[in-house]
Amino acid sequence: MTTQVYRVSRVLTGQSPVARIDAVDADGHDLHLEVPRDLVRGAAPGRLLVVQWSMHDVPAEAASAPTTDAAPAASQVRPEPAAVDQEFMEMMARGRKSAASSPAAQGREIDRELSTLLGSSGGKGQK
Repeated sequence: MTTQVYRVSRVLTGQSPVARIDAVDADGHDLHLEVPRDLVRGAAPGRLLVVQWSMHDVPAEAASAPTTDAAPAASQVRPEPAAVDQEFMEMMARGRKSAASSPAAQGREIDRELSTLLGSSGGKGQK
């Protein structure tokens, strides 16, 4: 059994019968927990949330039982979060110099792009 401690950052209740607790551990890892609204009494930002969990194999009978849900189409399969992050970073890097360039060089590149988009304003006193 794994035990983890989180500090509650937000509790959302609203009109739904389900409440959501957002919390962060000491390493900055987020936890989002949805529970029946009646179970969040006393939950408030700043309080500690202790979570105990474990993983278990599915019994062979349950694993081989036919399901009524059809297998999701390839377009409906969700990619791994790390793959999405990697694709985003690659998209953001397109057309830019490598991330190894200096912050000053990156700043000049951004200034150049802004000047191109907005047009040159000219120096002081120029019309």
